[in-house]
Amino acid sequence: MAVERAGLVRRHHTHLLLPHAALDAPQRALFEVALRPAGWTADPDNTSTMSLRWNRGDAALRLQTLGWFPLLVTVGPMGKATGVHRDAAARLTSAVLAGGGKSFTDRQLVEYLPQAQERWQRALLERRRLSTAERLLRARRCSSCGAWSDLSATHCAGCRRRFTTADDAERDATVSRAAATVQEAEAILADLARGVVLDRLNGAAHG
Repeated sequence: MAVERAGLVRRHHTHLLLPHAALDAPQRALFEVALRPAGWTADPDNTSTMSLRWNRGDAALRLQTLGWFPLLVTVGPMGKATGVHRDAAARLTSAVLAGGGKSFTDRQLVEYLPQAQERWQRALLERRRLSTAERLLRARRCSSCGAWSDLSATHCAGCRRRFTTADDAERDATVSRAAATVQEAEAILADLARGVVLDRLNGAAHG
């Protein structure tokens, strides 16, 4: 994930790390609840899945996603920084800290960005493993033609060959391995979202 670091440091930005995977509905609601009492309203023209914008009179505030697993965002004024912007940043910081998150300095942000990229790559790997394993829990593959059939099918949907006892045994073993992979991948994704350090995840066996 490329980031223009020069635009994020030495300016009036607040960097926050939340123990969640992405900027989903609960996180958006958290930010909204923190800012609404101070008179900030969500920008109705903002449709981005990566950012949020609020307005208060002539003041405008923007929250931009910088990383996932866990969620890393930066918050800053759109235009000249004022007291209302600083108050908004303080409100958001308090809400994030209360939820178990962290606040980063500019220097900490720059140091963390390479790890944010590594964490996202790891999350992509686990999501692919999860997707593949979930398919193996729903369907069986013919060893002769490679076609997929329903898990309980007695004949291949492609070549119509009748599955043998050995085929059924292999299917059952595959399902067992796939179930274990699903459990492991989901646990790793949950750990990544909570902010568990990558070094603690490297011992996980990949199936």
